Amino acid sequence: MSDIRALKLRAVDDEDLGIIAACLHGAIGCLNEMAYDREARRFAAILVRPLWESGVETSAPETSAPETSAPETSAPETSARETSAREPAVTPEAPVEMPMLPQLPALKRMRAGLHFDHVNAVRYRRLDRRAPHALLHLISIVSAPLSERFGIILSFQGGGEVFLEVDKLSGQLRDLDATPNETPPQAKSPPPAT
Repeated sequence: MSDIRALKLRAVDDEDLGIIAACLHGAIGCLNEMAYDREARRFAAILVRPLWESGVETSAPETSAPETSAPETSAPETSARETSAREPAVTPEAPVEMPMLPQLPALKRMRAGLHFDHVNAVRYRRLDRRAPHALLHLISIVSAPLSERFGIILSFQGGGEVFLEVDKLSGQLRDLDATPNETPPQAKSPPPAT
């Protein structure tokens, strides 16, 4: 994954949170990789996110794609009864030719750290805390205004949620497995000798 640059995003408003949610849509995690530090007032999670940005380059349609379906011919209309009388029934042994689907590249994934600061309380809804290693598929992250505070809701497939009660919206997403955006000093090439 050396060709992928590390993603580092900060959320201070709903628009920022929407961008982080889009990057994490479809991410996989488990309760075992989520923690709340009450003293630091921080909720943190490690998720394996899809690299949506890597799919942008490869998802362009090919110009010379082969025809996947047979060309339509004008055949006389016949009823289903007439067709079944003329054609033999398909048996399980008879090979059935299926149209080929275009080969799409698999979407790459990367571990990412997500944390929110100024967290007063964390509530787990419809998540089995007795199965901390069960995989959870993240669907969305949204904020909800409360009376004097905010709520951040991490929603998972199957209806489970992690609800964070926060004083203000302050979060960060950072890729953990990618190369940093800047070249480290030891990797820079030395100046040419004269």
